[in-house]
Amino acid sequence: MVEPKLLYQQDPLKKSLLALSSKWTLLILRDIGYLKLHRFGQIMRNNPGLAPRVLSRRLHQMQQEGLIKRVEHGDEINYQITSRGEDAFYVLLAYLRYGLKYHHKTIGVDTKNLS
Repeated sequence: MVEPKLLYQQDPLKKSLLALSSKWTLLILRDIGYLKLHRFGQIMRNNPGLAPRVLSRRLHQMQQEGLIKRVEHGDEINYQITSRGEDAFYVLLAYLRYGLKYHHKTIGVDTKNLS
């Protein structure tokens, strides 16, 4: 695939969506970055419905994208957020804000102050 030479033809929104919109990607970023779940099993337990094969594939893709890095300590494998992954937190925060405003089911959440 040949990259367009002009900046407006490169479509950074499309590339960002490709990197972040795969199923489970933002939730895995949340787990590793916010919740400090760094191990494969921890991420699995925190995401019912996520199959091990899918998690393995998604972690690999996220490493290739530069969102996370795999760190080996002897027999133990951990995943850490990268600076590029930290930049994606703004996307996570936008989703969280939107979800709290329009999709919350918790009584007592003041949605007036989210604007």
